[in-house]
Amino acid sequence: MTKEYPNALKSIFNGLINLIYPRSCEICSQGLCEDEEKIYGPLCKSCFDKIKPAKSHAIHSAKNITVWAACEYEGMAKNCIHLFKYNNRQRLSKPLAGLMSDLANKNPFGEKFDIIIPIPLHRSKMRERGFNQAELLAKNIARSISAPVCVNALKKVKATISQTGLSKTKRFTNLRGTFKITDNNAVCGRDILLVDDVCTTGSTINEAAKILLKSGAKSVKALVLAKGI
Repeated sequence: MTKEYPNALKSIFNGLINLIYPRSCEICSQGLCEDEEKIYGPLCKSCFDKIKPAKSHAIHSAKNITVWAACEYEGMAKNCIHLFKYNNRQRLSKPLAGLMSDLANKNPFGEKFDIIIPIPLHRSKMRERGFNQAELLAKNIARSISAPVCVNALKKVKATISQTGLSKTKRFTNLRGTFKITDNNAVCGRDILLVDDVCTTGSTINEAAKILLKSGAKSVKALVLAKGI
């Protein structure tokens, strides 16, 4: 009987909080029930179900780095990613990373990873945004695939202009010399999983993978939330 009290008190407390601050979907503002929130986080089931899985999860970028994408960068997924990155809706990292974890747990890579490295932001972008969306996704994914996240081994040392609107060739040129290894011991001889939010041409993933492999990484593959069109 005593074991039931903590759960009962928790339920009452959550009920009061929900009464004062009603849970609502980040997209449509519809009220969320407790069970819905446990599964989909800050999204209602209706909005979550509108996220389109990638037609083909595998992307082979120009330098033969294998990239896997959970969904298409369009519609609801694009809307969620924009709110997450540019409107500080960090709560969305949980359900979005869940899509990536579901894909990772199917083991499309056929191997286990020693470490997960999120694509880093330049310090100026980090100051502006206040968080690294790739890092939040990586930390959620790490709980599912039992690999530690290493945020200090790879650093973005060059503040690049936005990749949006650039041609494929200019995207690769824009990123040359962007990344630097700050901890060789962390990457040498390791099977590494790179994590990012969106992959369009693969230029960012390629540049990061190139420097990791040059620094002795055993292998580098990538998992992204969405595949650009």
